[in-house]
Amino acid sequence: MTRFSKILLVLVLVSSIAFMGFAAASAVGGPNWLQEKDKLTNYLFEYQPGENPTWTVKTRRGGEQISSSPVLAKVIVAAQKHQIQQQNEQLSEITKPIAPMEKAIKNWEQINQVDRQAMDTKAAELQQQIAALDTQITQLANEGIKISQQTLEINQEAAERRADVFRLQDQIDEIRNEKYLTQEQQKTLRDYIARIEGKVHRLQRQKTLLENAVKGSDNKELTQK
Repeated sequence: MTRFSKILLVLVLVSSIAFMGFAAASAVGGPNWLQEKDKLTNYLFEYQPGENPTWTVKTRRGGEQISSSPVLAKVIVAAQKHQIQQQNEQLSEITKPIAPMEKAIKNWEQINQVDRQAMDTKAAELQQQIAALDTQITQLANEGIKISQQTLEINQEAAERRADVFRLQDQIDEIRNEKYLTQEQQKTLRDYIARIEGKVHRLQRQKTLLENAVKGSDNKELTQK
C-alpha cells in the first residue's frame, strides 16, 4: 500500500469517526435539523403535508431519491450517509490509478537511471573530445601566431624590396636622363664638328684655288721671260 493510499484511508477513517461522533452528539444534544438540512447543499429536501406528512430527500444533480420518512432527522442522516458513501467512492476512484502510476514511475526511474548512466558516459566522452579540441585549437592558434609573425617579416622584406626597386627605378631614370643629355651633347658636338669640317673643306678648297692661282702666275712669268 502506498503512502498516498494510507493517507486517504486515514482521512476516510477520521471522517467516519467524526460522523459517528456527530450522530452521537445529535442523538444526545438534539441538533437543529433544519440548519443541518440547509448545510447539505447538494441535496433537495421536500416536505409533503397531509394525514401522513413525509420528508423526501433527492440529489440536487440527477434527482435521485435517497430516502423518505416522516422524521426529518432520519432523512438528513440518510443524506449524510449517502454523501459519505459518494466521497468514499470518489476516493476509491482517485486511489485506483495510484498503484499503476507508482509502478510506472518506478519503471521510468529505472529507465532514467540507465539512461542517466549512458548520458554520463557520453558526457565524459564529449568532455574528452572537447579537451582534445581545445588542445588542437591552442596549437592552431600558436601556429597562426607564428604564421602571422612570418607574414609580417615577409611583408617587411617585401616593403624593403619595393623600396629597393623604387631606388633602382630612380637610378635608371637618372641614367636615362643622363644618357639623353649625353646624346644631345653628342648631337650638338657632331653638328659642331660637321660645321667645322665644312669650314675646313672650304678653306682647303680656297687654299687649293690659291695655290693653283699662284702656280699659274709663276708659269706665266716664266713663259714671258
